Formats: sequence, structure tokens, C-alpha cells
Amino acid sequence: MNKYFILIFGMLLYFTSCDIVETPYMNNENVNPIDTNSNSYVKKVLIEDFTGHKCPNCPQAANEIKAIQDIYGDQVIAIAIHTSSFARPNNPNQATAYLYDFRTYFGDWLDDLFEISAVGLPMGMINKIGYPNNNHKFIYSEWANTVTNELNKEVDFGIMINSNSNTINITTEVLNNLSGQYGLMVCLTESGIINWQKNGTEDIEDYEHNHVLRSGLFQGALYNNNLSSYQSGLLIEKSINYNLTSLEQDNIDYSYNNNQTGPGYGNAGNWNAENMHIVAYVYDINTWEIMQVEESPLNN
Repeated sequence: MNKYFILIFGMLLYFTSCDIVETPYMNNENVNPIDTNSNSYVKKVLIEDFTGHKCPNCPQAANEIKAIQDIYGDQVIAIAIHTSSFARPNNPNQATAYLYDFRTYFGDWLDDLFEISAVGLPMGMINKIGYPNNNHKFIYSEWANTVTNELNKEVDFGIMINSNSNTINITTEVLNNLSGQYGLMVCLTESGIINWQKNGTEDIEDYEHNHVLRSGLFQGALYNNNLSSYQSGLLIEKSINYNLTSLEQDNIDYSYNNNQTGPGYGNAGNWNAENMHIVAYVYDINTWEIMQVEESPLNN
């Protein structure tokens, strides 16, 4: 179990089938992407794609993310969360394909909390909007319009990320006077992972998996539990120490001992730090709505 999180989650095993939905689409009318290389903060949106390497329709969701990012660039950040029975690896003594375990403790906790795979895969959340009113689950054909609506919201926070081989520094700037309580979540993803993926009736051996959740690093209050108002201009610093080797071993251990979606066989390592990113986001503690998200290469 990932020792960087002290989280309680129910032990629920999901046996669901992939939803069959129409071909993904993009509504690119009246699209005005923002230059994110400017000095000012811009609104960014997080797509959490709940997926699995045995889910035959899940590559269509990955294609939809790419189509959205082709329009909005790095204003749209993605995390691929492999979970449910569709992410369970095969027994290496009985098979030669689908042996890698993409699952993580943090990913299974998110799936349990938000009950995503219970309605079928692929399925996603956009900035976690609609929770807890059970309106937070979006099929991928709904992602583009939902992202567009989120990008039109006001920017209340700016996030800066700097890191080296053992420390991640997060600076959050409050851009407007705000009331409420906010949290910070930080995790690691990896792209460019070549491994098996079901695509319709085809088994693809050299499929490229991107934005794959690797580990959670931090979840807690943005400032402190007692602060209920934020003044514009406030800078909040957070420093997180990490050991990539230990995190990788945690994932391997979790694969062996996964009681959430079924035990694996420990084939969950071979991380490549050069392809990893830090994803940090500020969220409303009461509703989980993500107010702002940022992504940065690890060891930037």
C-alpha cells in the first residue's frame, strides 16, 4: 500500500463491461485556445480517464483526449487511471499477453470513492464537476464540450511546479479573494509506455499508453484546516520529498497484495523517470471540484 497516503477505502470488486458508445467527436466551433506561454495564469482542465488494458473501447477515449489536446494544447491535462477487472493482469504461468499491472493504490481508491468503473469503461471525470450529485461521470463523447465549458470559468489559482530528483516544490498563488476550504493533490504520471492493449477485437502488443497514473504523492489542505478565506496575492508553498525507487517498489508490492480489484503478480515496475510528469491540482474540499491544475516534467 502506498505509504504516502493515509486513506480509507472500501474493498469493492467491480465486474463490469465496457460501454459501447459512438465514435468520439470534437466540436471545434468558436474555439479560441489561449497562449499558455504568456506570463499570466490561464485556466487549465483535468480529464481523469478511467481505463484498462483489456477494455476494447478504451483506446477511443485515449484518442478523444488527444483530439481535445490538439485543440487546447497544455490547457488540458490528462491522467489515465487503470482500474477494475479490465486492468487486472493475466497470470504469467498461463498467458503471454496482458501481464503488466498498471493499477495503483491511489487509482483504485479514486475509483472506489467516485464509483466510476461501476457504470462501465471507458468513463471519465472532468475537473470532478458534478460530484457529489452523481453527475460527475462522463462518457468520452461528452468530454470535449465539458472541457470547453470548464475553460470558460474564471482562474482563481495559479500553480507553479519545480522539482529535482528528490524534492517537489509547489507554489500556489491565490488570484482572487475567495471563501471556502481548498485542498491540494499531487501525483505522478508516465507516458510512452509500450505494452498490450485490447482495441475492439484486436490485441495490440505495442500500444503506447500515455498519462498513466503511477503514484499519489500528497493529499491534504492547501494551507491549513482552519483557513476558510483566501486573499488575492497569497502565495502558498508546499515542499514534498519523494524517493522514486521506493514509490516504484510500493507499486510492485501493491500489485501482489491488491485486495481492491484482485491480486496481480508484481509486474508493475520499470518506471522511466524521463517520461514522468508531476500533476498538481487545487480542489474544493467539500465538493472535490478542481479549481486549477498544472503539469510539469519530473526533475524539471
